[in-house]
Amino acid sequence: MKDLGYADLNIPSKPESTVKARVVRALELGYQTVAINTVIHQESLFLKKKTSDKDNALSDFPEPTTVTLSETDYPELANKGLKPTILTRLTLVIKDNDFLIHYNKSNTAKKYDLLGLIPRSSNALQNALKSFRFDILSYDPELEHFHWNRKLYREALEKHVSFELNYAPMITDREHRRKIIALAYNYNFVGKCKGIILSSSAKRPIDLRSPTDVANLCCILSMNECRGREAVMKQCANVHKAALGRKMGVFRVRVDRVVQETTTAAVSAPVTVASVVDKEPEERREGIEVIDCSSSDSSVSAEDSDVENMEED
Repeated sequence: MKDLGYADLNIPSKPESTVKARVVRALELGYQTVAINTVIHQESLFLKKKTSDKDNALSDFPEPTTVTLSETDYPELANKGLKPTILTRLTLVIKDNDFLIHYNKSNTAKKYDLLGLIPRSSNALQNALKSFRFDILSYDPELEHFHWNRKLYREALEKHVSFELNYAPMITDREHRRKIIALAYNYNFVGKCKGIILSSSAKRPIDLRSPTDVANLCCILSMNECRGREAVMKQCANVHKAALGRKMGVFRVRVDRVVQETTTAAVSAPVTVASVVDKEPEERREGIEVIDCSSSDSSVSAEDSDVENMEED
């Protein structure tokens, strides 16, 4: 698997005019992997049950946003002989499981590399964990926050879901900063900040920060230094690995047994030991006459002959 290096898995696709500038800025700051994120609200999907706003509804998911880069856009990586990794990400804002009908029928949604989710309630999250596979659980500070518990947090980790905290809203808005810090403390209380990734969600190039600066945010997000470094590197690689497994799906593996000489020797060794054990009683019985009493008829005939000899005497 390719080394992703430092990663920012949330570069919003809007505004489209500054997408390339933000990607180039992230590469200049030291990131090697970025993900262009497209956010879709459930209300904008064309659902049969809710046809009140058909005119503004989407008939299908939009195509993934891509950018074309040259070596002049990432000179530092080019000097090291490396190329940046540009991923695509789809994030769904949901309130129930009705979006699954639209998602399962869409071929465009399957083209995205990463899949994120922003649930509006704990019930929506619980239902999604039971019937839907996704990679990133994000949070929008403009939406209402719901309470977390240890059971729900552990269940998400078992599904290989990572928890995303965005730092750009903390820079631009005071109220958003308060909500994100409170959410980070909640994550620490219920799950010791396991599976956390730190992303930018920056809509302007000036809002981006270097990976080391982002890792240092662990001081105010109730994370230790090790968790802070993992949140911009190792855990992002785990997200990509989980996404590859999700897209691959369930498969079967056939394992054939290969017998080698060492294996044959190891198998034959116990037989040699067993043969030695069988010989031990014979050595202990050496010099002693052994009478074969395997059949009852022979023993009876031997006794009769002894009696006859005594009578003749």
